[in-house]
Amino acid sequence: MAVSNQTPASRALRISSMLTERFRRMYNPRAMKVEPENVIKVLNRAGVKFILMGAHGIGQWMKEPRATRDVDLLVQKGHQRKAVAAVRKAYPALLVQDLPAVARFLDPADQAAVIDLMKPVEAIYQEALKSNIAAGKTHRIPTLEVALACKFGAMTSPHRNERKKHLDAADLIGMVEHQFENIDRDVLFSLGEMVRDGGGRQILKLVEDIKAGRPISMS
Repeated sequence: MAVSNQTPASRALRISSMLTERFRRMYNPRAMKVEPENVIKVLNRAGVKFILMGAHGIGQWMKEPRATRDVDLLVQKGHQRKAVAAVRKAYPALLVQDLPAVARFLDPADQAAVIDLMKPVEAIYQEALKSNIAAGKTHRIPTLEVALACKFGAMTSPHRNERKKHLDAADLIGMVEHQFENIDRDVLFSLGEMVRDGGGRQILKLVEDIKAGRPISMS
C-alpha cells in the first residue's frame, strides 16, 4: 500500500520502522531483524487482542516518529498465553523471560529486549485497553491522553532505567509540543490519578511547564 493512502498512525509506524532498520544495518548488523509490522501480523493471525505501545505506538502523536529497537505490545488479559506461543513460533531464536508485568523476548546476540508483550497489571494499562483508536485495519494505538499518561508513569517511576527515563521525558515533551491544543485536560487528570495519587495535578503541571518552556521534573 502506498504511504499516501495510509492513516497517520500507519505512516508514523512505517517511518519509525524504517529508521530502526536503517540504524540496525548501520550500527548493529548482527542484531536480529524484528519489524513491528511483522509482529502485528503474527498476533493478528493468532487472534490476539492487543494495543501497540511504546515509541512505535505513539508516533501519530509526535511531530517526528523516532527509531526504537523494541516492539512493545499491551496484550489483553486472557490472551497472553497464545500471544507468547505465537511469537515463540514466529521467532524461535529469541530468548524468553516471563516476568510479572511482561513476557520479554531477547535477542541472543546481545540480550537486548526486542519484543515486550506487556500484561495489563496496572490501572493505566487496563484503561489503555479501553481507550484506544484504530491505526488502520491492522492494530490499535493508545489515545493521546493515555499515551501521555503512560509516558508520565514511565519517566517518574523509581524502578525505570535512568537513560530510558530521559527518552520517556523527550517523548512526553514531543507529544505535548505537537498536540498541546488537542489534549483533554479532564481526561488527562483522571489518567494521571490512575498512575499515582496526586498524579493528575502533576501531569497537568508538566503539560503547562512544557508549553511554557520551563524545566520539568522526572520524579
